[in-house]
Amino acid sequence: MSGKYRSNFLKNVTVRLDFTKNLYQVSSGLPSSLQAKAQELLPHMQRKGALAEEMMVKCAGEVQRRHVKENHWFFTGGRGDKTLCIAPNFMWLDCKSYSDYQDLWDTVVPLMDALFDAFPDVPDLAVNRFGLRYFNSIELTDSSPTDWTEYLDPGLIPIFSVADDKAAIARAFHNLELNYGDMYLTFLYGMYNFDYPAPIRQKTFTLDFDGYIAKIQQRGELPASLDALHEKIAGYFERSITDRLRDVMGR
Repeated sequence: MSGKYRSNFLKNVTVRLDFTKNLYQVSSGLPSSLQAKAQELLPHMQRKGALAEEMMVKCAGEVQRRHVKENHWFFTGGRGDKTLCIAPNFMWLDCKSYSDYQDLWDTVVPLMDALFDAFPDVPDLAVNRFGLRYFNSIELTDSSPTDWTEYLDPGLIPIFSVADDKAAIARAFHNLELNYGDMYLTFLYGMYNFDYPAPIRQKTFTLDFDGYIAKIQQRGELPASLDALHEKIAGYFERSITDRLRDVMGR
């Protein structure tokens, strides 16, 4: 799209699982079934060394920390738009190019199943934290970088009216944290301005949703948790933008 409404919309999505058990054997090598499933979806594999911090609490309440060397396994797709990391304590998937939720679901759920199938000798393996993050960056080109009235819900933009000179605004950012019981959501939104402390010159608005469920979850609960997090985040996102922005985005 050219002219006044030339636009770019970047959406980065990350899913992360933190395990209740330290799968030490992952550092030496992945079970063949898990590696095969990961490479079926993301063919290129690489091993990278890492330092993990372990904490031990003694009877007197003293906390001892030590660093442990371990290996993490990275898998990427042919275009490099998806990256998977499997480590002894966690697994995450990062998508730099997001098409739709079904594609994400079709990648994440088989990987979760493969992970649990690969460790039948760890019957109490579970997840104590399950997270989903959507980072949205909306970039437009027009003559008023801080005027978002056409594109965003009015509730997101009153901060701009506080300034006596909008051309002097160097950053305008909000942090909203929500507690839904076991589900938590942090919503960061505004104009971060990567040229800070210079005044804002580029019309870029961030909608950053970081949600997680903090409780012990068994294998069978995880797909529903992914759905629940996505539904909550998608609801906030759709309420944040206007039909005018949907037109510009081609939705």
